[in-house]
Amino acid sequence: MFPYYFDVRGYGDKHDDRGGTLMPNDEAAFAYARRIIRELREAGGYDDPALTIIVRNAAGKTIYSIPFLPH
Repeated sequence: MFPYYFDVRGYGDKHDDRGGTLMPNDEAAFAYARRIIRELREAGGYDDPALTIIVRNAAGKTIYSIPFLPH
């Protein structure tokens, strides 16, 4: 298991994941990021198409950049 970081970016907004989440691999991190997007959109206030979730690995390298696109 390795730490992955899930940062939310938008127009001037950024929310950095400082703690990280342990995941077994990149594919699991991608699936988790999609779940975060779905849950945030369902909770409301996260419907701006400019929002993106950046997934970084333990080395801090961006491995995915996933937009909050409509369903």
